[in-house]
Amino acid sequence: LGSLPDRDKKAAAEWAAAGGTVGFISIEGAGIVGAYSVADAVRPEANDVLTSLGKLGIDCNMLTGDGREAALTIGKQVGLLPDQIHSDLLPEDKLEIITKFESEVSDGSARCSNLRPRGNVLMCGDGVNDAPALAMADVGVAMGAGAALAMETSDM
Repeated sequence: LGSLPDRDKKAAAEWAAAGGTVGFISIEGAGIVGAYSVADAVRPEANDVLTSLGKLGIDCNMLTGDGREAALTIGKQVGLLPDQIHSDLLPEDKLEIITKFESEVSDGSARCSNLRPRGNVLMCGDGVNDAPALAMADVGVAMGAGAALAMETSDM
């Protein structure tokens, strides 16, 4: 990024701080010729839904392959605390976390102590990177159009 003008570096940093994932376009011999940002849109009711689930004793976490800064921005918008936001995850990382959550639920630890009689782990996902965790969770929910593999490995 050394050849990128300072104004473009600043714009990319602002996009990332706002929760976007920043990418760059280059042409061989010309270097970086453009930049872009993509970001998830948070549904207006998301914060209220997570607050309601929390009041029911349901612990919600975000598992994402997005970078930490983008994940924290989105997580904050929906009312998650930093320790509930797991970022920079590969599919096997998500699988490991779901497995850990399931063992915590099974052994009656504090994570789900308010759930009766035994808590379950539900995983929502929309892409191929979520497929292993969707398959491992007690309940897997594929969202939206989703990748075919996510749809096939989920329960719903």
